[in-house]
Amino acid sequence: MRIGLFDVDRTGFPNVALMKLSAWHKAEGDTVLPLNSGERADRRYASVVFTWNRPKAAACLALGAIVGGSGWNLSDTLPPHMEAMKPDYSLYGIDYGIGYLMRGCIWTCAFCVVPEKEGKPREVATIDDLVNRDGRARPFVVLLDNEFFWREKWAIAPLQEFTERGIDFSPSQGLDVRVVTPALADALAASPFWNLKRSRRQITFAFDDLSIERLYRRGVERLLTKIAAWHLQSFVLVGFNSTIAQDLERLAIIRSYGIDPFVMVYRDYHTGQMARDPQLRNLARWVNRRLYKTCTFAEYWPEASRDSQGVIPHLVHPRAWVIPPEGDGVL
Repeated sequence: MRIGLFDVDRTGFPNVALMKLSAWHKAEGDTVLPLNSGERADRRYASVVFTWNRPKAAACLALGAIVGGSGWNLSDTLPPHMEAMKPDYSLYGIDYGIGYLMRGCIWTCAFCVVPEKEGKPREVATIDDLVNRDGRARPFVVLLDNEFFWREKWAIAPLQEFTERGIDFSPSQGLDVRVVTPALADALAASPFWNLKRSRRQITFAFDDLSIERLYRRGVERLLTKIAAWHLQSFVLVGFNSTIAQDLERLAIIRSYGIDPFVMVYRDYHTGQMARDPQLRNLARWVNRRLYKTCTFAEYWPEASRDSQGVIPHLVHPRAWVIPPEGDGVL
């Protein structure tokens, strides 16, 4: 058969399900057409990750494609015999490996669909299952795990394996700073971690709510005993259940450690709607373009509410953000 595969989202980020479908059909002797090809096909598959792209997926369905993915139905999964396939990396022409060592999450955050989609944490693959044998001389693996630190002993084992085998890796979904132990900090510091582009040695974690401040500080301080602050980045969720003042307070805490923040504006999975408050969008630009190093948020966005100017003015002044804690994390 001639098989057509369509990446509905077209983000440029490889779709693992499509690569596994390609691998399975090739193993069956079928011809897999180039990704998103308009050529004649006997069977077509379309995968969509984001709900806001459902109209495009529906158009594929109308043309006779088999449609699946988190953006179509959270309960969708590949059949076990397809899920077990090693991805066909040639579909996207990539020279690195990508996939999951584990699935699921130990938390039930209201803004996240992972617990609903993936359930309880469990191991699903080995490092060898993900390594791209046709890739670089020194392998690179992009991990999609949502809770890599779900169990200390389990997490330390692959970190040590990456280190001993000389396999670079990027935990692209971030790591859970709340559960960092001294042993995890040691193993992570010794491992060959990189950012997604493999351009900088960087680890990312999240500070999504002030309610986790104590756990956040504990985890960060444990990491900073082994890893310099410039190797760390912290996601900051805004527009979900926090005020601008609370967002700025989290940002100030992050910067007090010499760590660079990255703001992510909440987008509802089910509706596809993103917070429309222009203040949030400007906050994201101010932080993500690192303009906080040159001016306050009130200076960048004069229309900022009194919530961010009058209540906690000391938290939006750049000079209050460049003093790292004693002994660690020098900018």
